[in-house]
Amino acid sequence: MARHVYLSPHLDDAVFSCGGLIARQTSAGESVTVLTVCAGDPPPGELSPFARQLHARWNADRAPIDVRRSEDLAACERLCAGVIHLEIPDAIYRKATNGTPLYPTEASIFGALHEIESDLVDELAGKLARHVPAGAYLYCPSGFGGHVDHRLTRRAAESLKRALRYYADFPYAARGELLPDELGPPQGEKRVFELESGDIEAWAAASASYRSQLSTFWTDESALRAELTGFTARNRGLQLIVQHR
Repeated sequence: MARHVYLSPHLDDAVFSCGGLIARQTSAGESVTVLTVCAGDPPPGELSPFARQLHARWNADRAPIDVRRSEDLAACERLCAGVIHLEIPDAIYRKATNGTPLYPTEASIFGALHEIESDLVDELAGKLARHVPAGAYLYCPSGFGGHVDHRLTRRAAESLKRALRYYADFPYAARGELLPDELGPPQGEKRVFELESGDIEAWAAASASYRSQLSTFWTDESALRAELTGFTARNRGLQLIVQHR
């Protein structure tokens, strides 16, 4: 039986980007696990104004990470996928040793990894090596849009020196967002995985489970479904870059 592990920078990215393919794989009896990198609790101390602003947008002022983890469990359950949550906090919560936020603005979270976090790539790579079975297909975000946690995930995955399957980060890729120069386009074979209407419906329903995140990207659930369906139609399915080693 094929085994698939999807690396998700945050508690939504893999399902937003690949939910239709996950649905297709699990319906065929294949094993799928969604591993979320930045699923840890915020460190002790006061949140930055930017983090508090996002909490208000998510309508999740109380225990927002608990809310987001619950949403992820519900989404993956809809797709019959397993879940692994690593304890690394989201970039909006990470701080220097003196308590200064490393990513205090929206512009900063769409920039390069902070210089004091260079060891975090190696730390994450070690965690991935322990959690991803040797024979599993490993899916990695390409990094469209340039979010720092997407960059972190891709760099750690590439350091494993394994064959990867790169997905286009949705909705960033659908909106013409580019790859950061530091990452560049993934190397490999372009493949399109065809999806049936039931796969797309499961994808949309699972994506809608992330209630706290919908307002960040869409006006409502129907807008999410329309963009997801249109993106899939333009690509004639789900397009991945597949490496062979």
